Amino acid sequence: MDYLSNELADALPSGCEIKYYHVSSVPTGCNPIFAAAPGEKPEKTYCESNFLTVSISPNDASSEVFVYAIELLVYSTKRLTTIFVSKADSTGYLTRLARSAGSQASPLKSITSTFLAWLVKHRQRPGIRTVISLFARAQDQYLFPGSIDNCEKHVLDDRGLVRWWCKTLDPVLRAYPANNASTNDYDDCKTTSQAYLIVPGFDKYETTSFYPPTHRLDPADAKRWQHGHPLREIAITPIAPPRCLIPHFPDDPKARFLDELDNEMPDRSISQTSISPGKKGTGVWRSVKTLEQFWETMAFRQECCSGRLVGFIWVVLTPPDIPTDSQVTASSPEPARPEAPTKRKPLRGLVKPRKPRVKLAPTNSAATLAGSEYYTWPKDSRGQIVLEQKDYHQANELLLRLDFAPGAEKDSTRRWVLGLASMVGITSWGKTVVGRQNVPVVDTRSDTEIATNGVQDMPTMTVRKKRKVDSLLAGPDLPQTSEASRSSASDQVQGGSRCTEETPPLTAVRPLSPVSQPHDIDVNILSSNLIGAIGCGIIHFESGNLNKIPRVVMHVLEIGVASMRLVNSDQVLSADV
Repeated sequence: MDYLSNELADALPSGCEIKYYHVSSVPTGCNPIFAAAPGEKPEKTYCESNFLTVSISPNDASSEVFVYAIELLVYSTKRLTTIFVSKADSTGYLTRLARSAGSQASPLKSITSTFLAWLVKHRQRPGIRTVISLFARAQDQYLFPGSIDNCEKHVLDDRGLVRWWCKTLDPVLRAYPANNASTNDYDDCKTTSQAYLIVPGFDKYETTSFYPPTHRLDPADAKRWQHGHPLREIAITPIAPPRCLIPHFPDDPKARFLDELDNEMPDRSISQTSISPGKKGTGVWRSVKTLEQFWETMAFRQECCSGRLVGFIWVVLTPPDIPTDSQVTASSPEPARPEAPTKRKPLRGLVKPRKPRVKLAPTNSAATLAGSEYYTWPKDSRGQIVLEQKDYHQANELLLRLDFAPGAEKDSTRRWVLGLASMVGITSWGKTVVGRQNVPVVDTRSDTEIATNGVQDMPTMTVRKKRKVDSLLAGPDLPQTSEASRSSASDQVQGGSRCTEETPPLTAVRPLSPVSQPHDIDVNILSSNLIGAIGCGIIHFESGNLNKIPRVVMHVLEIGVASMRLVNSDQVLSADV
């Protein structure tokens, strides 16, 4: 089992069985993603594509169906490695996979985090930054045509998708220490990480609602998620015009805005990313002058307004001994002035011919190299099928021509797998992974089922059943209770739920009638210093005049015996009810 299979098995819940197909392309020269600054040459850039598809087989091999796919583009230069999340999509057929109790969460987030962390680890180079970049924009379907017809497919809205990606990238981020973490916890020789998020139209405080929950646990001086962008930090020349600092990715909302702004330049060329603005140009747009103004204007784009939003996310991995922004600005040399051309001396002497060298094999091709000064390409991190860029795009076109609607999803899955196998001359490919992560079991039963099975989540408590009172005690005078009734009531209390200090018995007292009624005795309630202290069935009154006692009618709900004690400075009277 290779490294990726081991990582996926550790991330998936126990018993979850999947099959993945990894296709990659040979690193090939491409147009630079950053426009060249005025007077400078464009960066030499290589692009490597990685495509991962995941399938399940609910019953047997004939029932195999795709459930997820993700495409990552790796752009490499001498100074920077950028991993761009191009597309990611699901079909909704993951519900057919029987998952054990306690593992009801979808494994797609774990698969995405694991694949990203695995690729980042194998594409890092010493002394060179690695950046994970993506934009989150909700669509019905990206890679699986017809999958929206599946009623089981859950399509997130824009806000939910931004939060999902922040949670997915958070494990990759926290695998490395923070940029300003204390040296007591981490060594200075370790790579640090920092995440950035921009949602055009949202300010700093509104953006925090998209951060993962772990953001609240970060100390104030080491926040792992920040509102903003690292474009100046990762640029060659931070003081360059804004168009030279913003990357140009395929099918990117900000890339389309860049193309529109480039039309404002008088010296606009065919490809502004591969050709510098020229000697007479400055590379500055007429309408947008700064990066801050660029992001403010992005909020009014059709893709970022009218109820829609787009989240731009970066995760920057900085190795040790990388100069800071101020150091880069101070050390960046000025553009060298071209020297005056010198006259070449004419060749003289005897011409000695040499034998031609025949190139038998592409010894310097990217397919045989594990890396160069522009990229790294370890053999154990390549796809199961490695294609040239032309064949890779043909494989993607094949997937986009298939139909993954209910009823056609199995046949489309089989056609794509066999189609790529025939391209490289093999019969079968793909690797099966069984999860081995122990997930704590979560009781998903309802409260009614738990009560039926006799399971109590709360501590054991004594519950007393209220007894109905046959008749309420009434009359102008306090009723008299016989000794036999008092003894039987006392026995009933002792035989039932015994009262403790924690649960005193409840004694209900009928409220006093208004003083304005004629049958009530004229008593000043305020001057009688009514205490009304209730404890274990004893009601205390303190009055300065025992002859002026208001009529009190009591009835007992929980116990049959109550004692009313009248307290005076001279004498104490006690009556049982």
